[in-house]
Amino acid sequence: MTIELRKRAEDRLEKGIAPFTQGWPTGAQALTMLHDLASAPETASDAIKLLHELQVHQVELDLQHEQAEQNGRQLDEDLRSYTTLFDLAPFAYVTLDRDGMLTAANRIAADWLAPETGEGKNWAGRHIEDLLAPDCRAPVRDMLAALRKDEGRQSCAVQSRANGGRAHAVASVAPNGQVLMAFTPPGA
Repeated sequence: MTIELRKRAEDRLEKGIAPFTQGWPTGAQALTMLHDLASAPETASDAIKLLHELQVHQVELDLQHEQAEQNGRQLDEDLRSYTTLFDLAPFAYVTLDRDGMLTAANRIAADWLAPETGEGKNWAGRHIEDLLAPDCRAPVRDMLAALRKDEGRQSCAVQSRANGGRAHAVASVAPNGQVLMAFTPPGA
């Protein structure tokens, strides 16, 4: 990346299209040293080389800054997109830690499991078992235990404590360690 960046910076300098330096101040000592080098005939060529080097590095920094800003915009866009996909998915989805503590839920999960939370905004500190009917808590506990042992995707039948609705829960562990659990209606 640095060789490519340097080449791009030198090309911009040669073409005279180097971006403005973002308003960064230049150090007085560096300018004084450069002036002193340029004033003496025996070091003038060194001053020119140094100035070129400084210009190339400044353009490289500006290019890196532009790339970082572009990457940040892309990350923001990706986050919005995936958040929308999660929130508007056609099935109930929740994310939890490996112990079963809820970290997020989409709208359908909020309506199905805990309508009192208002679209899943108040999930912090709640355990998935607290939102399920008592008779399906043990299978969910077993499913989470298997996930902690890295036994791959797990599933079981569940029932919502809030409305008695039944579903099939499927859970797996994401690379970041979070558990993604999806609930599909029976027969879906």
